[in-house]
Amino acid sequence: MKISGCWLWFVLMLLICPATMARSIINIGLDEALPLQYRTAIDTVFIANSDIADYQILKGNRLVVFGKEVGSTSLLILAADGKTIDSKTLVVNKSLAHIRQQLMIRFPGQSIDVLNLGDQVVLSGNVPSEQMKRDIYRLVGELLEKEVTTEKRSWVTDDKTFDLRFLTEHRYHGIVNNIEVEEVKQVNVKLTVAEVSHSFMRQLGFRWGSVQASASGDGVFLGNGHFLDMVGNISSSDIARYISAADDDTMGQVLAEPNLSVISGETASFLAGGEMPIVTILNDTQSITYKEFGIRLELAAEVLKDDKINLSMQPEVSAIDSQVAQNTLNIPAFKTRRARTTVQLGDGESFVLGGLLNSEEREALSKIPLIGDIPILGSLFRHTTTERQKTELIIVATVNLVKPVQPGTVQIPQMQLNNSLLHYFNLMGPEHSQRYNKARLILSAGGFKE
Repeated sequence: MKISGCWLWFVLMLLICPATMARSIINIGLDEALPLQYRTAIDTVFIANSDIADYQILKGNRLVVFGKEVGSTSLLILAADGKTIDSKTLVVNKSLAHIRQQLMIRFPGQSIDVLNLGDQVVLSGNVPSEQMKRDIYRLVGELLEKEVTTEKRSWVTDDKTFDLRFLTEHRYHGIVNNIEVEEVKQVNVKLTVAEVSHSFMRQLGFRWGSVQASASGDGVFLGNGHFLDMVGNISSSDIARYISAADDDTMGQVLAEPNLSVISGETASFLAGGEMPIVTILNDTQSITYKEFGIRLELAAEVLKDDKINLSMQPEVSAIDSQVAQNTLNIPAFKTRRARTTVQLGDGESFVLGGLLNSEEREALSKIPLIGDIPILGSLFRHTTTERQKTELIIVATVNLVKPVQPGTVQIPQMQLNNSLLHYFNLMGPEHSQRYNKARLILSAGGFKE
């Protein structure tokens, strides 16, 4: 018996049903059919709006419901004795069959579910990487032509904004992304920031590619020569070893060796320095802001499907410039050297940034009092010196994919008081060396295992 549009009869039947009866929701795609089967034979079926959905009774206890138009309506199924077999809310949405087909073609072997939930589309399943999760989400959003909002991540430096393009996120309205990543990738970046002389660079046999550098604080713009042409390979710890082996302070010095770990798709920062208070007076109102200085690092990383790593990095070395001063006003100034680049590396690979030059010239005059002030003759009793110093800032970075270590594996190195004679005659014993080597390996991996 097929009845549609009999509203009075439908309302009366609803009044007969218990008011507390739970009504479940059935989601159907447009022009899709859904079979329903019950233990009791079906006698009467009511659909509140037959323009949205319709039905067909097959045998005594089987029913097929199909969507005709996007919307929602009510479904009531009765037995011959008038008892309610089932009561549901039918929600008809756009069909997701073509979405599932495209996901199977573009991401074979992945168990991804796409379901309609009211006016929302819910994605669920497990994927091996964060990038695949974002790719699936974006594909579904584009195919369904959903409204999209772009969320950009950026670095702000000296009132300038630089977008991190590979970390740009797209938010599609009406799509819920519940896809789980099987293993979240983490990236460890080991850096060595060193200031060296030109003679030191020549001894190592470095030859730069096409690099345009600026020490004025505007940053560094790298051309095709992102990487360093050199004799052999180099890692982030090699520069520190070379400088230590040189045993000459004039050759160079290691400024910092930060070790940062970050989840794929996130950012991290590091600062070793301080903050300078800057007083601003406007309309008789005084305000204080703080300017960071020292060794600063901003980085962002993303692990791709083939374990390649997109790395965006902005190292900066700044110091207070004492040469800029006045007798009446104390005007703060900073000497800044900054680089900014985005590269793609493999696990365990390194790269070097350089070309950040700093030239200083100092003149000094020494003379014998009074006699040195005599014109012409006084030049014999005066001595002038000109000192020129040219240094270069180099940054070596090594990236590794890492995993967290198990609790109890990490042992924090402990201070132990020992007799200085034991150190002098190297009588610390094998246990001390084992503890030292184990702690060194843990610290070199940034608290992770590779």
